[in-house]
Amino acid sequence: MEQRKHLRIAVRGMTIDVCDGIGCCAGEVRDVSRIGMCLVDIAKRFGKRTDTYTVVASQADRNFKFRVRPRWEVPGQIHKKIGVELFDIPWQWTEYIISLEPEQGKV
Repeated sequence: MEQRKHLRIAVRGMTIDVCDGIGCCAGEVRDVSRIGMCLVDIAKRFGKRTDTYTVVASQADRNFKFRVRPRWEVPGQIHKKIGVELFDIPWQWTEYIISLEPEQGKV
């Protein structure tokens, strides 16, 4: 059963640079919400020793910097998928997400 408080919105062309204080890697963002995102193509060995990461998400001419906390992960052969909760969220991110959300009452 879906327990999300905020709608997840699929995005295309958003890349991610993520650092755990020990190492850094790049990946992609699959979907976003006001307080979370799904990161894909993250190196399987990334983030084993820390519980928060610094993330820079980039799309076209937009860049957003956050602190994130991993909530779940799905390991693959070489890469993994991670669901993260955002904190220290810049107001520009909230404005961006609101611009992507479907209008109330529209089908």
